[in-house]
Amino acid sequence: MIDNLKRIREPLTWAVIAIVAASLVLGMVRLVLLFQQSVPVFEAFQEIGASLMNLTLAVVVVALVCTCFFITPATPHALLVTKVAAWVLSVGVVLTLVCTMLGVAASANPLGVAFEIVGGLLDLILKALAAGSLWVLMRGVNAGRIDTAAPAELEPTEPESEPAAGEVPTVWQRSEAAGSAWRTAEEAATGAPGTPRLPTVGGPGGGGIFRDEAGAPAGEEPRG
Repeated sequence: MIDNLKRIREPLTWAVIAIVAASLVLGMVRLVLLFQQSVPVFEAFQEIGASLMNLTLAVVVVALVCTCFFITPATPHALLVTKVAAWVLSVGVVLTLVCTMLGVAASANPLGVAFEIVGGLLDLILKALAAGSLWVLMRGVNAGRIDTAAPAELEPTEPESEPAAGEVPTVWQRSEAAGSAWRTAEEAATGAPGTPRLPTVGGPGGGGIFRDEAGAPAGEEPRG
């Protein structure tokens, strides 16, 4: 089960980021629809500002990004996920700030304005901390000041099989064959060690010439 969670943490992070981005887009569409319905401008911004970006989803995004970085092994696209998440949350913070500041003017009395400012600033500060933590994390990883989990290692390749004991390799190297000679082609093919020169017929001191298996001198055809 833990391995399954490790595999889906990056896709899950992308999914939550997409949900946050979709909520921002839908919030802007809703704002346009409110304008078309002749809702006062400040009231429209006041209604949108509180629900533009969900604080819980922002915290979930930060938590999932941390799992991509700090749980072994780190995901392949952890840095890219962090960058995209930081930008989405930052855009959400800016839009929330604009909507909150314009929505304050919709309050009818000073006490309502005070509550709007306090509540809006608290929500805005928490969302800004979520976005800022992602930027700090990304800069720290790029600068090497934050240690993350090691990435997944590549599977080791199987070593080449070695010949069994007593088995003669069937292929010789060019460097081994240089300056060597074999009596027959079969010895060369089986990897038998060659000799610097072939023995001559007639003994060590003899002046005979080397003959092939048919008994004819080398370079001549055997006579019938």
